Amino acid sequence: MGTCPKCKLRIRRNGNHIKLGSTWYHKICPTTKAARAKKVVGTHPSNG
Repeated sequence: MGTCPKCKLRIRRNGNHIKLGSTWYHKICPTTKAARAKKVVGTHPSNG
């Protein structure tokens, strides 16, 4: 399946995903400590 472009986590075959075009996305991105840490690191104060 690949990885979700929103949360950058691996999509597993558990029904928690949807295909838009040729890309798989999570319906609801899993909220784990690791995912939240990545989001905090990814947001830069000078981005706008």
